[in-house]
Amino acid sequence: MSGEDVIPDGEAAAAVAPRSVREIFADLHALCLSDGALHQISVMIYRDHVVTVDTKKGRVKDNPAQRWSVTKLNKQELMLLIGLAVQSDDGRIYTIANSTVDFATLVDQLLREMHDAVNWDARPTIDPDSGVMTFPSSIGPLAREAIYYGAESFYIHQFLAFAPRRYAADSEWLKQNAGATADDFIAIAHFIVEQLAAQMTYVHQERKRGRTFAPHELTDSLLIRKADLTEKFAEAAPAFVVKFTTPAMKANNGFLSPFDINGVTIAPLIDIGDHLYVPNQYRLLEAIYESPFYWMNGDKAYLPAASEHRGTYVEESAVRILRSVFGDANVLQNVKLYNGKAVVGEIDVMVAYGEYLLIGQAKSKRITLKAKSGDVDALNADFYGAIQHPFEQALACADQLRDGATCVDAEGRTVDVHAMPRVFPAVFLSDAFPASTFLSRALLKRPGKEAPVVWDLAVLDCVARTFPAPINFLFYLKCRSDSFDNVISDSEFNYVGYHLRNKLVLPSEAHLLMIERDYATLVDDFMVSADLGIKRPPPKGVLQTHKIKFVSELLDVLPRSGR
Repeated sequence: MSGEDVIPDGEAAAAVAPRSVREIFADLHALCLSDGALHQISVMIYRDHVVTVDTKKGRVKDNPAQRWSVTKLNKQELMLLIGLAVQSDDGRIYTIANSTVDFATLVDQLLREMHDAVNWDARPTIDPDSGVMTFPSSIGPLAREAIYYGAESFYIHQFLAFAPRRYAADSEWLKQNAGATADDFIAIAHFIVEQLAAQMTYVHQERKRGRTFAPHELTDSLLIRKADLTEKFAEAAPAFVVKFTTPAMKANNGFLSPFDINGVTIAPLIDIGDHLYVPNQYRLLEAIYESPFYWMNGDKAYLPAASEHRGTYVEESAVRILRSVFGDANVLQNVKLYNGKAVVGEIDVMVAYGEYLLIGQAKSKRITLKAKSGDVDALNADFYGAIQHPFEQALACADQLRDGATCVDAEGRTVDVHAMPRVFPAVFLSDAFPASTFLSRALLKRPGKEAPVVWDLAVLDCVARTFPAPINFLFYLKCRSDSFDNVISDSEFNYVGYHLRNKLVLPSEAHLLMIERDYATLVDDFMVSADLGIKRPPPKGVLQTHKIKFVSELLDVLPRSGR
């Protein structure tokens, strides 16, 4: 491996002046069908969707201001461009090398304008007489913006690790109905990711030496030969191509607005004759993690088994991750609460550690397309099923334990819990629920002061690896819970990064704190290193980097005790 590699990245874009989304989308459509558009998109991929990584130090070399810039295309916007380009009738988007328009400049202008248009319905208004600012009565417009432009949750290596576990019990069904197993699909995708990383790193290194690449040459560096897949993966390769590729022209014609189903997000590789064009490696792995869910849902006879497997996967994954922090004895699965002989509560995942009790309910509910587009009824229904209801279940179990319910593990053994525990009600999700941090603040009904832990498995995995000692993990949970109502950000990784740098505690003189994306830099460096297979210790927090007499000595001892 060289001293630095490049890998995909994706962040949000900015906004300028609003027209209607329909008008802006029409202009984008025309632009993406122009001569050589695919090659111009390749240029933008190199501009916005790679990061330069120092593989020796295990950190991203790009300047934080550029790394977290909102002027870059995010994944949704990139796939929007691809989704429009493949609607071409004659293939001139790639058969013609040169563009006659300033493609990137026009795309940037239109996408900033679209962001403004999306924001327009969510804008606050000020009463001219009273000067009072009011926000829209419906959460829909605010949620639509937060979902479409929100931060990602999973990292590449997490898709590679989680997908085989998620569908392990469904291997026979996948083999019979999709032509290959999840292991096969992941192996092929991993090969593609490594091949593309090598090709893109070569371009990066040659550019540093002064070589100039034409747009169509950048497209060539994003191609994979189908024959290479067939040679290496035999009969699994054509099954993979069927499931995860979209034709390069006369395709995706139902994609008529940014919030319609975009076919290239489902099948994100573009079929160009003997080659596959790979616009976004992240989306490929995300599709493999998500798509079998929908395939199996279409088989009504298999649906009950698939549903049971999904539930087991979330529970077992959460247990496995939490045991890496708290040890086997302190993390229990499928706990039942009894009042006499009556079952009064069930806990999917429970951590009992001293006076602290984490009560976790596992869910595999996904957000629907209607909810993503801002439909209030769909959003409320999805939020209730994925977050509100399991949160209420966790609270109800906490109340039963405080009232003296008997706690029994899956083997029928009675579990002793602290008489007056500090409870963290948690919801663990199998999939990223876009804007869950924002939506939990806006929509969650909380009867008391207890704040929720709403984490998908990727976030739980990241937090567990960042805080691998029980005392540090619990301290983060406490700070996150205590500051829930007064600290705002769009990603859990921002909270983790802020806690590492400063400790997540609101100063006494402050009433509200907004955490920007650049606070996630420490976390991102750590997780991106894992994407590249670089082993490095977790990032150090402020209490580790600043030595304080007695306190530092105590903190050195505590993480090694009590497991």
